Amino acid sequence: MGWFRPRRTVSDPSGQQWELYVSRVAPPSWSEGEGSELASSPPLSMPGAELMLLTIPFAIVGFLWSSIIVPLARFVFLMPFAVVRGRRSHAARIEAMCFYPEPETRTWTTTIDQVDSVLEEIAAGLEAGKVVQPAGAVYLGSHDG
Repeated sequence: MGWFRPRRTVSDPSGQQWELYVSRVAPPSWSEGEGSELASSPPLSMPGAELMLLTIPFAIVGFLWSSIIVPLARFVFLMPFAVVRGRRSHAARIEAMCFYPEPETRTWTTTIDQVDSVLEEIAAGLEAGKVVQPAGAVYLGSHDG
């Protein structure tokens, strides 16, 4: 069993494939900035269309900075803290992921000693087409994408 491979794979009655992952780490969320001032505000004193082309490089740099570089740096900075916090706790996350036709993720938390039994109940519930609430676990909800 590899680190990035699902612990179980099941199919629900409609034929959707669900992959079940178990982890002790809750990764930090990816949060984008609001953008650069130059990229979000219209030019003040550029009357010609050819001069408007000068703002395109600033808009691209602003997008790359606020949407990729800063969130990636934040994620890389916070990930070691999340790993240490996860390894010290006695909690485990079980995520059921479906990628087709619409991506969806359902998340449960449980304790380390109950992971196997909770995983079996979740797998049986997904095969039946239900969202289950196993004993000893807390359902955190579902989100798309």
